[in-house]
Amino acid sequence: MTDIHDLEIGAPGPFLPPWDSVEKNAKTIDGLGYDSMSFPDHFAGFIPESIWTPDITPLAHFQQSPHTYFEIGSIMAACAVVTENVKLISAVTEPIRRHPILLAQTFLTLDHISGGRAILGIGAGEIENIEPYGLKYSGQVGKLREALDIIKKVWSTQEPFSYDGKFWKLKDAVMSLRPSVQDSPPPIWIAALGPKMLEIAAQYGDGWIPTILSPADYAERLNEIQNHRKRLDKTGPFTAALWNWAILDNDIDECERLMNTPIAKAFALLFPSSEWKRLGFEHPFGPEFYGLRDYIPMRYNRETVLNAMEQVPIEVLREFYMHGDSEAIIKQLEEYCKGGLDHMVVWNATGMFDLEKTRDSFRIMKEILSYIKG
Repeated sequence: MTDIHDLEIGAPGPFLPPWDSVEKNAKTIDGLGYDSMSFPDHFAGFIPESIWTPDITPLAHFQQSPHTYFEIGSIMAACAVVTENVKLISAVTEPIRRHPILLAQTFLTLDHISGGRAILGIGAGEIENIEPYGLKYSGQVGKLREALDIIKKVWSTQEPFSYDGKFWKLKDAVMSLRPSVQDSPPPIWIAALGPKMLEIAAQYGDGWIPTILSPADYAERLNEIQNHRKRLDKTGPFTAALWNWAILDNDIDECERLMNTPIAKAFALLFPSSEWKRLGFEHPFGPEFYGLRDYIPMRYNRETVLNAMEQVPIEVLREFYMHGDSEAIIKQLEEYCKGGLDHMVVWNATGMFDLEKTRDSFRIMKEILSYIKG
């Protein structure tokens, strides 16, 4: 159990052009006392461009496409240079687009640039960023396990080595860049939900960073990881993190109005069909739908997505988004802390659904941060 005042709080790192805004926002996040900034590693976004229109989201007035992201290594390095305290987390990358040796080199480079503040958040990958680009989205759990083997190996030796895996075969590979502090490579936080991935998190991870879990589900999965760690005799530090979406307003009716906006419903389509079924509903994309594995937004036409959005019930939206005023969010965070949460990344999505709510929602976020920091 974590005391609420010991909880670390993170914010999403700025990842959209222009650079001037990124620099300003990174400095603001650092100056407000957040513990981390987390950066997505995407080619494609989660919203189909077929619905990226002003009638669906006001963001379409300012951003031409939902598929706009700075390259993660570059933007993390740039933000490291203009900040002093925040940890910089990839949330998350994967070893399909990025060779394991490149990941090892990139995050050691970020370790040097940031003065030891970089964290390698890594998972098995999302199909939308892989299959459309000519890469195979198969065997991804095995690829992740082997990639972690390789990264750990190359971080522990400066000598050439070979590796004979199912997915990766290296012969006389070498990468002799060392951490900025001897024997202290960047921590590895693993995005995991299923049984095999939870075991990988226990075996290879210095932390765990899933997304969109209720306090009860979070505690159950963390307990499973800790049991694996005991079995594997893993005794080193381990950070239990979480990334959740939040809608912040002092009026609960306003929170529900914001949840019911079209773009908020579009994001909720990412919620797995298993979660819909648990709540008594069937996912519009079918009973076996799982977003990370099945969703390629570019292949969904406007009519299909609009029809699916109309089927998103309020019960699903209430589960998908943390929501409420500062007091309500703090109570939710306390529930997570009871289950062992150490580090919470809160994506304040309020302004995405109503631009006029942006300022007030960040005022609430400041209240939450101020309370936790004491």
